[in-house]
Amino acid sequence: MSGFYGLDGQFDGDKTGKRGRMSRKRPPKREHKLIAFKAFFDTDRDILEWWEGMQDGERSAVMRDLLRVYLQGLPLVEAARRQTVPVDGNAVLQVLNDTAWIRGALDNMPAYLEALLGRVGLNSIPMSVAQPRSEASDDSLSNDALARRKAKLGKAGW
Repeated sequence: MSGFYGLDGQFDGDKTGKRGRMSRKRPPKREHKLIAFKAFFDTDRDILEWWEGMQDGERSAVMRDLLRVYLQGLPLVEAARRQTVPVDGNAVLQVLNDTAWIRGALDNMPAYLEALLGRVGLNSIPMSVAQPRSEASDDSLSNDALARRKAKLGKAGW
């Protein structure tokens, strides 16, 4: 045997790379025909500028729309009009202003919070007015219970 596969005729070219696995069947590809034409830089500059101005995923769709409209007998100007969503300029300006306000508020937030926390610290309640803390939980236990609790805490391995 010379090389990777034997020369005895048992090699099956269709199974290369599929040893031990079941092959998945792909759906058949759609049949198609490529329709192309040449655009010259000297005489078709306007077409080339229009073509390069489109985004990379919409060129085929635009060409299909143009051809279908032409086949229906409509003027090509109607085919070039893509459905667009009208946008009010005032709404865009409002979004721009709101975004600028939010950005400014977020930039000023650390200084505002620092000043706010400084004022809260100055207006704290004096200790003489505050009610003293009661330790009712320790008073309710007997001396024996306190001793047992301390012994258990001493044995605990943290």
